[in-house]
Amino acid sequence: MKSNTFNYSLLAVGVAAVMGISTSAMAVDSSSTTTSVEIKNVATASYSVGTVSQPPVTSNEVKVTVSEQVSFSLVADNTKTVAPNGFVGFQHTLTNTGNRSDIYTVSLQNLTDDDTQYDLTKTTIAYKIYNSGVTPNATGSNNAGTGTIPANNAAGGTITLAKGQFAIIDINAKTNANKGGNKQNLQITAVSAVIPATTTNAAVPGKTLTNKDISTTTLPTFSLVKTITNALDLNDINDIATYQIIVKNPATAYSAEATNILIEDILPAGLIVATPASTFVASNGSEVGTIARTTNGFTLTDAKLAVDGTITIVLNVKRDPNVAPAVGALNHVKVTDDLDDNAATTDNILIDSTDSTVENVVNFYPADDTDQVGGTPPVNAEIIKGTDYTQPLVTIKRNLKLTQVTDREIAPTTGTTSTAIAGQVTHQTIITNDGQDTEGDTANELTFTITDNDGATPDTINVVPGTVKISYTPPNSTTAGTAIVISPNGSGVYDIFTALPAGIAAGGKVTISYNVSSNQAPLFTPANSATSTEEDTVVTLIPVGEGKPTVNPTITDTTTVKGLTLEKFQAIDTTCTGTFAAAVFSKDPITEAKPDQCIIYRINAKNTSSDKQTTDITAVSGFDITALEIKDLFSNFAAGADFINSTTTNSVPTSSVSTINSTIADPVIVLGTSVAATASTLAPQNVATLSFKVKIKNAR
Repeated sequence: MKSNTFNYSLLAVGVAAVMGISTSAMAVDSSSTTTSVEIKNVATASYSVGTVSQPPVTSNEVKVTVSEQVSFSLVADNTKTVAPNGFVGFQHTLTNTGNRSDIYTVSLQNLTDDDTQYDLTKTTIAYKIYNSGVTPNATGSNNAGTGTIPANNAAGGTITLAKGQFAIIDINAKTNANKGGNKQNLQITAVSAVIPATTTNAAVPGKTLTNKDISTTTLPTFSLVKTITNALDLNDINDIATYQIIVKNPATAYSAEATNILIEDILPAGLIVATPASTFVASNGSEVGTIARTTNGFTLTDAKLAVDGTITIVLNVKRDPNVAPAVGALNHVKVTDDLDDNAATTDNILIDSTDSTVENVVNFYPADDTDQVGGTPPVNAEIIKGTDYTQPLVTIKRNLKLTQVTDREIAPTTGTTSTAIAGQVTHQTIITNDGQDTEGDTANELTFTITDNDGATPDTINVVPGTVKISYTPPNSTTAGTAIVISPNGSGVYDIFTALPAGIAAGGKVTISYNVSSNQAPLFTPANSATSTEEDTVVTLIPVGEGKPTVNPTITDTTTVKGLTLEKFQAIDTTCTGTFAAAVFSKDPITEAKPDQCIIYRINAKNTSSDKQTTDITAVSGFDITALEIKDLFSNFAAGADFINSTTTNSVPTSSVSTINSTIADPVIVLGTSVAATASTLAPQNVATLSFKVKIKNAR
């Protein structure tokens, strides 16, 4: 409380009688509140008797002593706190402490020894007058008069007080653009109309008293920290992710309790609230307020945050069955606080949010806060500054495909090691990451096996150790990287991470390739059948961990043994003059042949592998047969027939191939012990033939 009182003794001017009164005045020191004024009065009279003037007559002297006091005081309770752009109330008491009436001019002035100014256009001054000895009641109904004074007029307004009366002056001052920690200084001035000024300043005609009103801007600081404690598997409609939200009002140099605040969280599209229900816990004198839960989030109304208090919210969410959440979706929390809980001051509604596009804290905090999205949650030093934090929704949407069945053909015998690869065939299987998350970037997250169906004991067709490789094709690319050899662990499991530590990015592919060898594999199984020998190898994809996808995890590749088949046909030539072209060949026995008749033999050597499809790894691909020699030993028939090599009897041996892709060497080779035809290349599905004639002996 501050009192500023001034007393002044004013000399009375005196009085005059009709008959003629003389007066005199005596000034006293201004520090005195009382002065004594003596009024002396002597009457005189003149008269005549008849027509003759008589001597004047003087009366006795009479004397009056007057005690007069003129003084006033201005008392204030002038240190307050205020919200930004808010109203602050100051109260002053102006008292006429003298014994005569006075008129006081009251005005307001902004001071410049502060940080910001008051808005005097929105500031009001009202007063109530009370008589001496009266105690103001709550309603002010016992006052002796009321009035207002313009706050934005330098001239102010006047208050008239009779002796002993006092006025309660209420100032409702509006701050403007003030931020946390700012000081705003205001001065109220009262000027007496009766007591003369102590200076010669014409602008101040009377004695002046002042009070200084001081307000300091205080407000809560909100720190909003939202973290995700587990991820959301988008492939599982019932999987739950959990947000933890901590709203704190950290202690600062300008702290204030936050009351009647609104805290709300509206989930982004694609998320809905899951059970168990969200929980709300207040600490350090804070209060949760009224809770309203919806399928899309929650609101807290009338919540309270004490200085250094917190409200902790745990919110469980799951995927909306009708809408897929965006990858990396952000969930924001927002706090709204009418800083002075006054509907008349809409310009001090503070909005703080983890979404920097909707908040306005820069208008109220000394410095703008920091809004972090992802990274490391803020520590206490950052929280004190009002740092807000949220992180992208960690979603898991794993979708893996294992594709590309290959059916390869192999010769009966090939190289059998990773360094002797001649003749081996290569199978390829493709892993495609159609999900949104990188796969295989941690150990044992994505593995595969290649299983030969011959069991534990290798047979004639086997996967070649050391030939398993993977090559990576990045997203939006058609070019695979360099193939990398990948080795299995002791259990025969291949871990993608060991060869590709960065894993398979969303949209990326890994091609698995492996070689198969053969070692004297039969062309047909059973041996005397027409069923080609084949063997399956099974590639199995094994994803593990949270959100592992349901995927057809196996690809079955087939390796079929193909090669050269040799078929021998015969035809009867009764005159021994028939041509090879006209002969009717059969594998059936000839039962009615006679001596001196001829037999025409045809040997067909067929490359049974499929036509080459070198541009399509998924198509069956055959192979050329090289260095072919078809031979028939004379010893096979010499006991019953003689080999004929004669142009005159159409008996010159011939050879041919079925297409131009094969190469036959002419003429037929006839040696003393055999007849043979050679082909340097026999293309897939091509047939090389050797034809010759023998004559059945007549004398044996």
